[in-house]
Amino acid sequence: MQATWILVADRVRARLFCASADGKSLIEMQDFVNPDGRAAGRELTRDARPRTMESLGNVRHVIEPHTGLEDRSAERFARELNEVLEQGLGNRRYERLILTAPPHFLGTLQHALGKQVGACVVAHLDKDLTTLPKSEIQFRVATIEPQITVPR
Repeated sequence: MQATWILVADRVRARLFCASADGKSLIEMQDFVNPDGRAAGRELTRDARPRTMESLGNVRHVIEPHTGLEDRSAERFARELNEVLEQGLGNRRYERLILTAPPHFLGTLQHALGKQVGACVVAHLDKDLTTLPKSEIQFRVATIEPQITVPR
């Protein structure tokens, strides 16, 4: 069986697992935390003032940023996770990758993945599993990936 990594993530936390050689258990390798991911939108934008641009006379137009700070924090976290995945792939520690994340962060994560890492993705699950015990994560992943089995 090819080495399989499973990344279980949301915008606040990520857990990286490796499936055992026989596919019967998951080994948690690393845990990641994005401290900015817990901040409420108001806390993140408290110091961010919209840019202004003067127009004719004394009239000013407010230009809001296109991407909110909460989204930028999630994008930054996704890029950090991609770096870890790229390093693991470069060191030939896995050939297959399974992603699980809530729908919005899954899209952010997939967008942040490099071409080589993205090519290793064999399955994804758009659910937030970060707080579940390892056995439940294994059960959920086994429903989408036949090489992962459910412990008995």
